[in-house]
Amino acid sequence: MGFVEEVRTGNFSLYGHLLGLLSGVLLIVLSAVTFIAHVLFSILGIVFGAICIIIEIPLLLNILPTGPTVDRVFGGLKNHWWRFVAYLAFAVVMWSSLAKGGGILAIGAATVTLAAGCYLIAAVKKQSKVTMSVLGGTGSRSANGVPNSQFVPI
Repeated sequence: MGFVEEVRTGNFSLYGHLLGLLSGVLLIVLSAVTFIAHVLFSILGIVFGAICIIIEIPLLLNILPTGPTVDRVFGGLKNHWWRFVAYLAFAVVMWSSLAKGGGILAIGAATVTLAAGCYLIAAVKKQSKVTMSVLGGTGSRSANGVPNSQFVPI
């Protein structure tokens, strides 16, 4: 199943996954751009962006050597509710950068907020966890090739 077909499944877990990846990239890039002007929020943005990328790309979690503490922290983030809480916390911190004049960091804050919203909807609808198959994830089809019954076509 290709990228377009996966996006058309209507699974908000997948939308949260894509927005989480976009958020990670934007947070790292925008934080690097504003590093001199907003050191604290830039460092936090880079850390949050790296965490977003690590938890959203399943292949990275398999490649990186981890210990029991890291497994305990990131293992909990496999649940939609925990991802919603984590992204909401990231969003609150990044939105607070506006109080210090970090205007461009609001773009990263907005995408993190959208990702949190998608994971909230996925958790409320009890949708299965789906990640992009291109990035080493499950894809939007089950193991036997039949579309998952919880997907709603758009």
